[in-house]
Amino acid sequence: MNIRGKQNSIIHLPDRFMSAAAQLTIIFTLIALFGLENAYAATLRIVSPPNNSFVTEEQVNISGTVSDETVKEISVSGVKTSAAKDSLSVEAGAFGTIISLKKGENSVKITSGNDNVTLKIYYQPVDKDKQAQKPPTGFTRFYTHENPTEMDCKECHKFRRGNYDFKRNVPAKSNCTIVKCHSKIGTTEPKVHGPVGAGVCISCHNPHGSQNRFQLQRLGADLCLICHMVKKEEFNLEVVHKPVQEGCTVCHDPHESKMQFQLRGDGKSVSSLCYNCHEKRSFTKGHSHGPVGAGDCIACHKPHASPNRGLLIAPIAKGEVCFQCHKDRKEEFTMKQVHAPVEDDCGKCHDPHSSESRFQLIKPSGQLCNSCHESLNPKVFEDIKTAQFKHQPVDEGRCADCHRVHSSNYKPLLKDSMEKLCLSCHVELGDEISESQFKHGPVQTGDCTACHKSHGSQFTKLLSRYFPMNFYSEYNPDYYDLCFGCHNKDIAKKKFTTTLTNFRDGKYNLHYFHVNMKKGRTCTSCHDAHASSQPKHIRYEVPFGSWSYPINFTKSNVGGTCVVGCHAPKTYDRKQPKIKQAN
Repeated sequence: MNIRGKQNSIIHLPDRFMSAAAQLTIIFTLIALFGLENAYAATLRIVSPPNNSFVTEEQVNISGTVSDETVKEISVSGVKTSAAKDSLSVEAGAFGTIISLKKGENSVKITSGNDNVTLKIYYQPVDKDKQAQKPPTGFTRFYTHENPTEMDCKECHKFRRGNYDFKRNVPAKSNCTIVKCHSKIGTTEPKVHGPVGAGVCISCHNPHGSQNRFQLQRLGADLCLICHMVKKEEFNLEVVHKPVQEGCTVCHDPHESKMQFQLRGDGKSVSSLCYNCHEKRSFTKGHSHGPVGAGDCIACHKPHASPNRGLLIAPIAKGEVCFQCHKDRKEEFTMKQVHAPVEDDCGKCHDPHSSESRFQLIKPSGQLCNSCHESLNPKVFEDIKTAQFKHQPVDEGRCADCHRVHSSNYKPLLKDSMEKLCLSCHVELGDEISESQFKHGPVQTGDCTACHKSHGSQFTKLLSRYFPMNFYSEYNPDYYDLCFGCHNKDIAKKKFTTTLTNFRDGKYNLHYFHVNMKKGRTCTSCHDAHASSQPKHIRYEVPFGSWSYPINFTKSNVGGTCVVGCHAPKTYDRKQPKIKQAN
């Protein structure tokens, strides 16, 4: 047994095994407590507006249903209605009319036989600035259409065999866009929302009214997902775009737009929408990423949600998101030696949007490299800062002239083997080396840094240690520290020897003779430091002031012969001395 209590509440009494006398006792008790009219079975249901509504329109549509099929008429009191004598006819259990409210609280009583419902509606028009005041305590804002017209239930609800089906609405075409209020909606822009184009406004808006602004059926994404349910799973991903959380209409115009998907952009690019929130200046610097320049933000980002940070279409790690486009360069990142940032995040070196530096580097290339490598390789940077003789690419911050920035098959990320790399700039030297029969050991192994510092040096020609550049130099073993790093440092100390050098006539040390004196000859007076086609790297000619003189050296099993411009031809023999020794 169901009995209606105060405020239309339903009290359910189980009548199984209950005697008639017990039921009567309960009924009389409820009559005493709640009043006679509420003790009868409820037959009225008010669809709109709900009880305790606060409205800003003087006229409001009221509608409802009657479950008792015998009821053909109801009455409305407490307010003015558009019905004659405030009596409404009931058609197939449904009724509706327009009521006129007075300012302040209104008590509307709807009566059907012995059943009645009382609604409290508070009306307060908007102020001169079109602003509604805050609803009084106990009342909830209810949005209704201004200047309402009588509604016919058959417009939106199926009517079959004398009954309405209120469970599902008919996609009824409305007249909203043919009257002066909304006449331009759906007619001024090329991309129109489907329901707008079909004129089915009730897909989103409740014709009876709603507690949501603009009479929306639901709020936020819940409204859109009624139709776009396929997107619901996407919205549950780990990273959700903030506008999605706030409501789809932050990015989409619900009616029409210049852009596909009714995006709120200028019709030319997706970025015109994104710039409504994201500061444009960060995307329009001197060098822009291709998609950014084209305004195609969704080439890299998902617009709604993503499992990846930054709403990216793929993970950042190991450049996976970048390789979605840069597949043609993937091999460049997978050589034997991989630059650490490449394995982590391309964004450590590149700004994915725009930068004032080429290739969207976050800093000019030299400064960028310094920002990490100054702490990783302090000795190298000490050389760079204190160098008296600077390597031009280093001094100009052109690290990428010698190093590959992503990966390489050569340490330390060199573009090629050291020999080929150095000789790609020092071309003439490369020609001399390639044409020579005998190569200096470091040149033979391609180790230029055995003698040179590649980033900068205190010594001329970027030498790693001091070496005299003059033809003549007073003998001092320290002067030849560079050569003595590999060669015997005592080679020119003793006048006579059988072990220190093979350049001797008998026991007479000819290195001592040439080098160990006040006006000694330096190593490069006779030897080419890189390569030569003469044995012992003897050079073809020796620079001397503004001219040079030739050297022609012939090696034998016991010595050799030297025909040179600085003295008469000389032959030395380790077994049978040929040279008359000076005192």
